[in-house]
Amino acid sequence: MHDYNIIPNNVRNSINIARHTFNPDELFENLHTILHEDVDENEAEEVEHFKYEQQLDKSFLSRSSVIGLGFGLMSPVLGMCTSMAIGLKNGGPLTIILGFIVSGICIWFCSLSLGEIVSKFPMEIHVGSAMLAPEKFKLAASWYTGWLMLIGNWTMSTSITFAGAQLTISLILMTNADLISETHLIWYTVLVFYLVVTIVGVINLKFARFIEIINKVCVIWIIYAIIFIDILLLIFHREKYRSLKYALFHFDNSLSGYSSAFISFIIGFQQSNFTLQGFSMLPALADEVNAPEKDIPRAMSNSVLISAFSGVIFLIPIMIILPDVEKLFSEDNYNILPIVNIFINSTNSMIVSFFLVLMILGNLFFSGIGSITTSSRAVFSFSRDHAIPRHDLWTFVKPESQSKVPVNSVLLSMAISYILGLLALFSTAAFNAFIGAAVLCLCSGTCIPLILVLFRRRRVLKNAPIKIRYKLGWTINIISILWLLLSMFSVCMPVSVPVTMRSMNYAIMVYVLCLICITVLYFKWGKYNFNLPMADEMTNPCNGEFSAIHEDIELESSNTKQKDEMEDEEAVGETVDGITLAASKNDDMGNYEENPFAETSSNVLK
Repeated sequence: MHDYNIIPNNVRNSINIARHTFNPDELFENLHTILHEDVDENEAEEVEHFKYEQQLDKSFLSRSSVIGLGFGLMSPVLGMCTSMAIGLKNGGPLTIILGFIVSGICIWFCSLSLGEIVSKFPMEIHVGSAMLAPEKFKLAASWYTGWLMLIGNWTMSTSITFAGAQLTISLILMTNADLISETHLIWYTVLVFYLVVTIVGVINLKFARFIEIINKVCVIWIIYAIIFIDILLLIFHREKYRSLKYALFHFDNSLSGYSSAFISFIIGFQQSNFTLQGFSMLPALADEVNAPEKDIPRAMSNSVLISAFSGVIFLIPIMIILPDVEKLFSEDNYNILPIVNIFINSTNSMIVSFFLVLMILGNLFFSGIGSITTSSRAVFSFSRDHAIPRHDLWTFVKPESQSKVPVNSVLLSMAISYILGLLALFSTAAFNAFIGAAVLCLCSGTCIPLILVLFRRRRVLKNAPIKIRYKLGWTINIISILWLLLSMFSVCMPVSVPVTMRSMNYAIMVYVLCLICITVLYFKWGKYNFNLPMADEMTNPCNGEFSAIHEDIELESSNTKQKDEMEDEEAVGETVDGITLAASKNDDMGNYEENPFAETSSNVLK
């Protein structure tokens, strides 16, 4: 008898070495470091420290958990499926696939740009705006950034959970579209929405100790959901398969009513922006990460990369089995989301379609849990600077609690979702406007610190733990700002024309209303109660540059004043003794040249 090895020993050893040396997480970490670099070993890292009391658990989330939470917020399975009507009407496969790729790259640039700021000022990004802005604009810059991000968090959380409610209703109507009348459809949708918000809120309140595990499971669930959905669609598809050329390059915007293909393509970016804009919500978690100056920036960029990469893999098979688009928007299927109709028309199997929709719904709870987590932490962070009335209530954390959750902040975020959900009962267009305003608020809130970085000529980021490589920093920052502005324009456009009262896009009106409310609140409350971030007095804000400038100005002013006083004394002394004048001048010049503060300030500016 001979002993046989199924795998030769040399091959087996090679596999074992590869298995122990290759980590899948390193793939996206390496992509992250293509444009992000760590500070030079010869230079000391300079991170701004803050004097806030540490009330939350600093080890609550690991970097991989934050990546999982970001992946949940930007889940391509949930985000692209629930908003697919936008892309299908405005070009179809080309708009959906190419638009998602372009959005993924540009939003990755945005995450890299924001990551630099969070690396230097590891707090929620209203803190970064305060540290970057000129002295007389610090309060206003921080105020507008904080409120825009907070409203963006609340409305994005609402949009995620409401999209899940719509998908749940579509699942119920799969077998019988007449099961719920159109009159009562919105009532049932809001009830399911309330149920979803309650479930994800209770998990944040009562089972917060499991969120670390939930975020890691989220990554596994979404990846397997993509694999199962793609494979089952390709196996059970009953019609003729589309060509790869069709799946990648076919463009037909006839359903949109727009004569311009370019405008339709731009409008198609709405779908990707709804899905991938959640990266800017992650800095709110800085108080619950051990090393936020490195973990948050890398979690942002890596979660965008994973979402963009997995999204393309998820979408291509759907475009290959895509039925005629006209069938998806027929009157018989009006109450059901297009993705559900795609499954039904493709497989001709209610059982398979039901299972596929269930795989998408699993994403709903991961995304919903993460959105409540980030929005409640944004409330907590902003309230510490007295930005919200009754701020002491929203920052309260029970010292004896195990999970250190800001309970009242979670309840406030849930209450905001409940209130916004009621809008759908009165006007679907009004509710959709608030959902569009989520992207507008997050984009504009992210723009403020990025613009301030360019205004400071990027010198402020010197020696930041993580930064974009010097020669690419300006380019990526500018692309990021332009993309965010383009995204805001895209979100304001109606999906189709001619425009009716029902199909009109009111997002810009809601956004302007939010700006007006923020401004009124600033002059009535913010100017008298809002505090600038509590930076450590032992460090100079903004890498010492801004403080050095003011220190130099104050020093020069002080020396000028001293010089004037000396000249007055000299004028008196000159009449008494000529030697007094000479001695006074020599002392004055000597004191100024040997002043150690003046030398330090000069070195910093260089």
